[in-house]
Amino acid sequence: MNIIFVSNNMAKAKTLTLRQAVLLVVSLLLATSMLTAAFILPQADTTHQGVTNLLPVRMLQAVRNNSQQHLDALALQLGQLQARVMRLDALSERLAELAGVKDADIKAGQVPGQGGPLLQERKLSADELGARILELTQQVEQRNDHLGVLEAMLLQQNLSKNTIPSGSPVNVAYNSSSFGWRIDPFTGHMAMHEGLDFMAEVGTPIHAAADGIVTQAENTPDYGNIVKVDHGAGLETRYAHARRLLVKVGDRVKKGQLIAEVGNTGRSTGPHLHFEVRLNGVALDPRKYLPHRNG
Repeated sequence: MNIIFVSNNMAKAKTLTLRQAVLLVVSLLLATSMLTAAFILPQADTTHQGVTNLLPVRMLQAVRNNSQQHLDALALQLGQLQARVMRLDALSERLAELAGVKDADIKAGQVPGQGGPLLQERKLSADELGARILELTQQVEQRNDHLGVLEAMLLQQNLSKNTIPSGSPVNVAYNSSSFGWRIDPFTGHMAMHEGLDFMAEVGTPIHAAADGIVTQAENTPDYGNIVKVDHGAGLETRYAHARRLLVKVGDRVKKGQLIAEVGNTGRSTGPHLHFEVRLNGVALDPRKYLPHRNG
């Protein structure tokens, strides 16, 4: 196939074959593409360099933001520790009054008083904040030790007053079963009975025999619903076979406080309270502590 070109400037018509025409068009397209690339590539390289130059700036900004967040977190922790030290100081003063001692007499190692005019405020660095936090943490530990001393003094003073299990747990006579060897009602064999049994109606109030802290309040196979109270100095009382428990582990109870109700749970033949007194885990005869009763 031939293509004929006719022009007023030509003396005669030009004739191209189809193959020659295709080659001409392709050549024109290639030339156009090369010119376009020569113009665009420098622009693209400049843009790439701009993006590359922005990366360190953004990374630096991110590091600064993270550092500021870290400083803010340290400052918050510092404030919380300062508040805690103040609360511990207030509590220690109150306990010292109750113990009848001068609070300053047992604050060994306490940081001395400091003060002076405020000249100029400035932000603390991360190292300074860390050092201050460490210092306050040590102060908190000192205050805790101080409170432990006061607590021990208070317990020693009140040991003979309220922590001896001398209060009757129920308002009935212990006429069901006494402390010592007996015929076990389930096996028919001799067995040690490590407490007193108070026969009472279901729902009869059970009271703490002394001040203390509840260390167990749950259902067990043998004791049924049981409450254990730690009175300090190795003394413990147990209240078993209850219908309902009215305290939970960790509760502080006072002598005479209602802690449970008489029931018939666990290894029991009928409604009653099984009451034990133990010293360092060894069962003692509760009658040595309780007021004399008939039964």
